[in-house]
Amino acid sequence: MKILIVEDEPPIAAYLERCIRALLKPVPCRIDAAHTLEEARARLRRDPVDLCLLDLNLSGASGFDLLQEALARPLQVIVVSAHAEQAVTAFDYGVIDFVPKPFTPERLQKALQRARARRPGPPRAKYVVHRLGGENRLLPVEEIAYFQASRILVEARLADGRKVLLEKHLNQLERILPDYFLRIHRSFIVNVHHVDHFGHEPGASQRMRLKDGTTLPISRTRYKALRKLFNS
Repeated sequence: MKILIVEDEPPIAAYLERCIRALLKPVPCRIDAAHTLEEARARLRRDPVDLCLLDLNLSGASGFDLLQEALARPLQVIVVSAHAEQAVTAFDYGVIDFVPKPFTPERLQKALQRARARRPGPPRAKYVVHRLGGENRLLPVEEIAYFQASRILVEARLADGRKVLLEKHLNQLERILPDYFLRIHRSFIVNVHHVDHFGHEPGASQRMRLKDGTTLPISRTRYKALRKLFNS
């Protein structure tokens, strides 16, 4: 696991690194630290990471500027900050957890467990971040009908028919999306508000039909879970 700590106070960054190594042992991990916004940006662009622990006040610079850029990439973010009043906004952006300073190793351990869990539980993101023309844009998840894996990227299909490419993996999105998004197939996550019906279609396997007429495949195991969910 590749981890980046973005913290402007070197002693705190060093303490975070010691805690992470102890808490993740024996999981092999490479941990680097960046102490400025510019250093963190250069680090993320040079070498992808799996997890970023981010302070929101970087010597007067806003960590939210880096947060949008980080969340446009295929990684997860845990905010570690003394500014607890900013937690709601951070969760809206799709962070895995918000650890308030001062923190204990036990609290940090819970955040790391959330990052490694398949479905870490509420709260959920209100936006996903995508890059357009060199800029990072916020896309409200409620406007998305479904997500589809597209090679190494994910395609978000909006309710109005537009397509947006995300530098994310479906497994990462599944961790942060609201509960009205369901994984129906290894390649699809669907907003249930756009579902018309699902079942067996003549001459085909299990399918889901959306309100706009789009049909999507449902895996056998997911089909059983869907029937149970909707019947309840």
